[in-house]
Amino acid sequence: MEPVEIIIQTYQQIKNTVNEKLTRQGYQPIHEQHDDQLFHSRYMIWSNNAEALRLTWDGKEQWFVLEITEDLPLKALSTWSTIIIVPLDAKNKKPVYLEGIVHTIVNSLE
Repeated sequence: MEPVEIIIQTYQQIKNTVNEKLTRQGYQPIHEQHDDQLFHSRYMIWSNNAEALRLTWDGKEQWFVLEITEDLPLKALSTWSTIIIVPLDAKNKKPVYLEGIVHTIVNSLE
């Protein structure tokens, strides 16, 4: 598997797992964007009308970041606080490594 495929597959796995957890807690997905062809950066935002959470793959920095804000309604300049940043070595194709990244991010929501 190519590094880009690993990145996208890992992002999808994190996004789906976070979505399941947040949906059970009353959050709804409100926005997703992934139009960066160079770095494959992408993000997803969920909100429960009191706060919002954002999962981002920052392709330039090569990390996943989970952030939170209570600055609603969301604006371009909303202030986000970092919950966790997890770097990804896309050359490491070991499933246990990639699963560890997913679990680290999901567990940061507890």
